Amino acid sequence: MSIEISQDIDVDATPQEAAALVADLPRWPEWFALHKGWSGDEPTGPAGKGTTFKHRIRVMGVSGDVTWKVAESDPPRRFRLEGKGPSRSNMEVDFRIAPRAGGGSTLSFTAKIGGLALRPFEGQIKPWLMVRVDRTTDALQRLLAE
Repeated sequence: MSIEISQDIDVDATPQEAAALVADLPRWPEWFALHKGWSGDEPTGPAGKGTTFKHRIRVMGVSGDVTWKVAESDPPRRFRLEGKGPSRSNMEVDFRIAPRAGGGSTLSFTAKIGGLALRPFEGQIKPWLMVRVDRTTDALQRLLAE
């Protein structure tokens, strides 16, 4: 069982600026709607392929820690993370960034969440996750317009 939500947004920033923001882990609290804190050491600076860190999230009121690994980092085109959470859950966050004709960029954001423990809540999680994806992309749009 896996739930996937994708959203494309146009931002008034270069692909390099957009890629720098999503890879800058200390700035995640400013825009990542699931962020509820760090578990262990707070990451510093931009993340690259192979970077691992622990992140506290809350899904439908239940907090848990996710161990993330940067699976792909190809600035300024792509930044993808894979995560393992509580109760054998798994997550993926994928950013693809492309230049837009006339300036700016299109940022494609995909969030996936899966695992057997989530099966009983599948119908509730998707609408809940859609709201968090909207909040995340709205915050990215705002920050990249500054």
